[in-house]
Amino acid sequence: MRSFDRRRKRDVATPSSVCNHPPFEIEEPNLPLLPHHCTVAALYTYPVKSCRGTAVESARISPTGIEGDRQLMVLAQGRFVNQVRLPKLATVATRRIDPTTIAFHTVGGAPFVHSVAADGAGTTVSYYGNSVPVVDQGDAVAAWISEAVGAELRVAALKAAFRRSVPLAEFAVVDGIDQSRFVDVAPILMTNTASLADLNARLETPVPMTRFRPNIVIDGLDAFGEDSVSDMRHGEVRLVRATHCERCAVTCNDQETGQRSAEPLRTLRSYRHRENGYAGGVLFGAYMGVEGTATICVGDTFAVGAPADDP
Repeated sequence: MRSFDRRRKRDVATPSSVCNHPPFEIEEPNLPLLPHHCTVAALYTYPVKSCRGTAVESARISPTGIEGDRQLMVLAQGRFVNQVRLPKLATVATRRIDPTTIAFHTVGGAPFVHSVAADGAGTTVSYYGNSVPVVDQGDAVAAWISEAVGAELRVAALKAAFRRSVPLAEFAVVDGIDQSRFVDVAPILMTNTASLADLNARLETPVPMTRFRPNIVIDGLDAFGEDSVSDMRHGEVRLVRATHCERCAVTCNDQETGQRSAEPLRTLRSYRHRENGYAGGVLFGAYMGVEGTATICVGDTFAVGAPADDP
């Protein structure tokens, strides 16, 4: 098994970090102290990438991510499409019934249950710089989601695992992994309840954690303590921090209605921003690589590792 035994200084602590980014802007000069342990506050899966996810009490995780996460993707005119282009995808709720069955529904609409097909028409799509083989999921699910969203769409599944290339130094711990899901750049996105509380204290209207579409939500760290975590361990599984998650306009979409506003991205940019970021530089959450395979549950405790240079 590939080992992610890499520790480094935080970007905020030194401008000569592995990411080669200058320190991002923060208001408080003191770095948060890391506790010895933190707790899983929530778990989410997203059976169809860019549609609304599902809160779950437990999840099986492995080096490719959470089982059943991002199993299908939505295409428009043969290209991957997400909530940046189609905010109304947030109104499409999805739930994984079993490894080959996914339920779709919208408020007030008729539900649709889809059996994932492996024998549909094949094609290749460009996905964040990778050419990915996919299988079309047929006319029935395409017609249902097109009507729900109000755009002509198709749905696709991976035809085979692909080698995920992320040619940026800060993603070294996840570059080159054989990926069987439509994850963005890393298998796991982790967020922190205290970071959301800090952000909401600055907003006129608080936002829920679902705006940030995490897989694992952690409680017990200080606000933005996830910036300092090197790794987290629970039983046979180890989560290894790759880098910050840089946020886009999807965070401004209400994940129930699909309505878009200027927040929370505008406020985050005012105090959680770094120059020359890989995707705009607005920071919230951490991308994590995975070592080992295990089932984790809401309420589980992780041991928290700090970078080697931290006290």
